[in-house]
Amino acid sequence: MTYKIITDNSSDMNVEFFKNSNIVTIPMQSSMGDKIYEITGDKIDLLNSFYEHMIEGNSVSTSQVNLKAFESCFEDILKDGKDVLYLGISDKLSGTFQNAQTAKENLKDKYKDRRIEICNPRQASTGGGLMMEILEKKQKDGQSLDELLEFIKENSKFLASQFGVDSLKYLYKGGRISKTQAGIGDFLRVKPLIHIDDEGALAILKLERGNKKAIKTLISNFRDNWRDDISNKVLIGYAYYDENAKKLKELLEQEFPNAEIKLAPIGSLIGSHVGPGMYSISYFAKKR
Repeated sequence: MTYKIITDNSSDMNVEFFKNSNIVTIPMQSSMGDKIYEITGDKIDLLNSFYEHMIEGNSVSTSQVNLKAFESCFEDILKDGKDVLYLGISDKLSGTFQNAQTAKENLKDKYKDRRIEICNPRQASTGGGLMMEILEKKQKDGQSLDELLEFIKENSKFLASQFGVDSLKYLYKGGRISKTQAGIGDFLRVKPLIHIDDEGALAILKLERGNKKAIKTLISNFRDNWRDDISNKVLIGYAYYDENAKKLKELLEQEFPNAEIKLAPIGSLIGSHVGPGMYSISYFAKKR
């Protein structure tokens, strides 16, 4: 293996995959009050504490991966004689991607015989986690760095990530909707569906009355758009409460028995913006 695949905490992965994979994950810092933590994908108790802190009405925040962290991670791999392949959060959602680019510029002359590839698949959350599963499988099958780069280039635009949001108050706190919209929406039991658009930004996909209708819409989208010719893998995420995610998984497995569906906890980065109760689905589709 002449290259290492690297991501950051914005890629929400299945827990068993995270524990057993060779992928390097650079942690992002999350704060609960005046305490700062690095919540990685296997620290479920700590992640649950983060959501409980939100449920209690307390403030939380997350920070991007800084330049020093990227340089340290990349250099450890380059010193070991391996190339670097980094995929992280969309540049429309965080400044993390730019820090990775700067780290590459700072290191490329020192390691002229090595490659540092920084890719922006314009994804986050379970979209990033699903891409990690596919790329590691390709690496284990013996595919080269160039073959992985070609897959990313050709197929990232088909990677759909859609989210169901349980409460509008966190979108209001994040400045994505007004206080009036949040109040009316909660009163009417509106459950917004959000997706990562073609540019890699979060956008409203549809508004539904209640979670049952929202789940039906996600299944309908899947039915109309799924491209299992690219991959039959599907990743469904949940933020603290997993009932909707499990229901979505159950219904999809009944209708699409050839789909390989896994669950993944939603990390603190995306979770801090949309709150506990969010659920997501990521898969390759005709359109995002």
